[in-house]
Amino acid sequence: MKVRETTSDRIVRWVIYIILTAFAFLCLYPLYVIIISSFSDPGAVAQGKVTIIPVDLTLDAYIEAFRTDDILIGYRNSLFYTIVGTVINMLLTIPAAYALSHPKVKCRGIVMKMIVFTMYFSGGLVPGFILMRSLKLTNTIWAVLLTGAVSASNLIIARSFFMSGVPRELEEAAEIDGCNPLQTFLQIVLPLSKAMLSVILLYYAVARWNNYTSSLYYQPSASHLYSLQMVLRNFIQRANVAAMQGTEAAEYYAQVIAQLRYSVIVIASVPLLIIYPFIQKYFEKGVMLGSVKG
Repeated sequence: MKVRETTSDRIVRWVIYIILTAFAFLCLYPLYVIIISSFSDPGAVAQGKVTIIPVDLTLDAYIEAFRTDDILIGYRNSLFYTIVGTVINMLLTIPAAYALSHPKVKCRGIVMKMIVFTMYFSGGLVPGFILMRSLKLTNTIWAVLLTGAVSASNLIIARSFFMSGVPRELEEAAEIDGCNPLQTFLQIVLPLSKAMLSVILLYYAVARWNNYTSSLYYQPSASHLYSLQMVLRNFIQRANVAAMQGTEAAEYYAQVIAQLRYSVIVIASVPLLIIYPFIQKYFEKGVMLGSVKG
């Protein structure tokens, strides 16, 4: 039966559309400005002339970005940190979450309380740096790969999914058929957990790709190991320092660096934009299933 829409219903619907459209514009316009600024003349960008369309369309910023060794090295390092680091994250998080979700594991409640405790209290930056230095991991790739190897929030999401999304009867049936716990985990549980795995994978990959603090704190003397985000941070600092000098040459240098910053932002966003469509169909389902029960 078709429900008749009243005038007040239509007014409310159009008000909602207008509010959502305005909100979408506020979110998307800064991203749009970054994109068109990366294709515009540096002087026009510095003078605030780039608002709707590119001014004096040019690809110089992208050409210069791929000519700059720091950017290419940073891009390579970020890809390495993201791929290898995410693999480490998944290998440590998913088995631990499954074990903590299993009723046969003793003291799992105490262990979970200890994990949750780390979400509210941590050792801090200085103890972390002292630990890295004592382990001789500073200025190495392991300083980035091992920091944040397990996220407590992601572990809790995975554990909640295993508790509510995988029937225990399937595991019991697999055990009756002769599967050991490892076979049950690999052949029964993981194939049923694609939605959750895609969500955790995306969370970790985005965090790894956007991370620059690990390079900042633990790789102070290893510029060849900097991530792309760390290189971008250095560009911003150079532009700010050049702008403060006040000379004409310094001002032009600041403009060039600023435009290069926009192009690097666009380049840095490409990998995530490529990956996301392939796991989008699992994303919403995985988030909802992981938040039902804990």
